[in-house]
Amino acid sequence: MGYKKLDEVMELLTDELDGFNKALNKLQRLTKNVKDIRILPDTSEIEQLLENHLKREKEKTLNLHESVRSLKERLAKASVISRFRLWLHYSIWVSSLLIICYLVFKVTEIEEIREESYSEGRQEVITSIRGYFNQYPEHYQAYQKWIKENNSVPNQK
Repeated sequence: MGYKKLDEVMELLTDELDGFNKALNKLQRLTKNVKDIRILPDTSEIEQLLENHLKREKEKTLNLHESVRSLKERLAKASVISRFRLWLHYSIWVSSLLIICYLVFKVTEIEEIREESYSEGRQEVITSIRGYFNQYPEHYQAYQKWIKENNSVPNQK
């Protein structure tokens, strides 16, 4: 009876070894097939995703370019107004400077005008006084007398 069990165990072990050898052979064939198999990657989905992404990015870029162009146009219009204001300020400054220069020139002539007016007024007064003294010679004699008295008295200041 001891051999019978040993025979059964041996038989089981032999079956297991056969199964193991078959599995090993199958594994060797599969690894040989795997080495020969070339896997071709399917990138069609990735390409489609990339194309969709590129289309969206292109649309965004076009929108961005349109916004930048619109902004440039607005800035160009704004700078025209600014340039107009700048020229207006410059013209006001230049005209103010010209007016100031003209007034300074006129102020420097005031002394000459004053001297000229004084001379003309003096001549008129002298002419007027001569006419008066010619009409009233007795007043002229009183005036001469008054001048002699004032010249003879020293200044008492």
